[in-house]
Amino acid sequence: MTYKYINIAVVSVLLVVYSSVAAAWIHVAREDETLEMLAVRYYGSAEMTMVIRAANGFVHPDDGRLTEGEWIEIPETSLYRVRENDTWESIADRFLASAKRGFFLAKMNDFEKGSVLSEGTLIRIPYHVRHIFAPKETIRSVVRIYYEKGVTSRWLQAYNLTRKKRFERGDVLIVPLWKIRFTDEEQARIEEERSERYSDADAKIQEEIPQEIARVKAVYEAGHYVKTISIAQRLIGQGNLTVPQQIGIQNYLAFTYVALNEKALAIEAFGKAIELQPGMELSSITTSPKILDVFREAKDAIKPEPKAPSQAASPSPNGKESAPKPPDAD
Repeated sequence: MTYKYINIAVVSVLLVVYSSVAAAWIHVAREDETLEMLAVRYYGSAEMTMVIRAANGFVHPDDGRLTEGEWIEIPETSLYRVRENDTWESIADRFLASAKRGFFLAKMNDFEKGSVLSEGTLIRIPYHVRHIFAPKETIRSVVRIYYEKGVTSRWLQAYNLTRKKRFERGDVLIVPLWKIRFTDEEQARIEEERSERYSDADAKIQEEIPQEIARVKAVYEAGHYVKTISIAQRLIGQGNLTVPQQIGIQNYLAFTYVALNEKALAIEAFGKAIELQPGMELSSITTSPKILDVFREAKDAIKPEPKAPSQAASPSPNGKESAPKPPDAD
């Protein structure tokens, strides 16, 4: 099966996508960078711009311009190492929100139906995009957007565990993507940087954290709010989280607190996420009005710190200006 990302300029106008929390590489935006430039750099194709938009849950200007210093998640498919007593159904239940997706997970990894998993086998967990239907859009047109061949309307319908054939504006359809790949050049660079960034122990933790964050999303969407809070707080407590991972977990905590009518706790969780990424926004199309109202309150509650007065540069012995000295540490 192959993917097809077509006519992105048009598609971006017609639909809004929102991704699951999935494995992602973190890119810090540089001056004048755009989403399209990142898609070309990491995937070798500008048509992957839409996937990066989805991964970050925000709507950029039409040209995809980024703010310098902005943290951008570049999605990867997750790799999971099979453990003793794992089955396709148990893995699907853990990471894809339903054991019924075990059959699909096996096929995505080129295994036959009923195949027994061996401990230690590496399997790929698909990246979920939540497609929001535009007016007059059909499941067949959604298939044409994301896939070239091998996937039918009936297949995608079955993956979504529904018999529904007609979809209205605003309806949601999960689109699994399991062949997202970085270019060989970027993959080599990332592996080198990861080896420098983490010790062996930290690298093992980082391998597991995206899987646990995926669980947070799955249990939240299933309405298991107490369990969502339990897993999220455990992850925060253990540390070793990247900034975007912290942001993702705090957002799901906030969503959960809103669902439980714990407004003060939701504002606190959103506030922690906003402090980590001050320019963060939630889509007004994919996010409920109730959550958006609480999010805006959290943003309003955070006041920017006053800037310290700048120090004049002092002349150096050679007659050239030198940089101001930093203030003494407390």
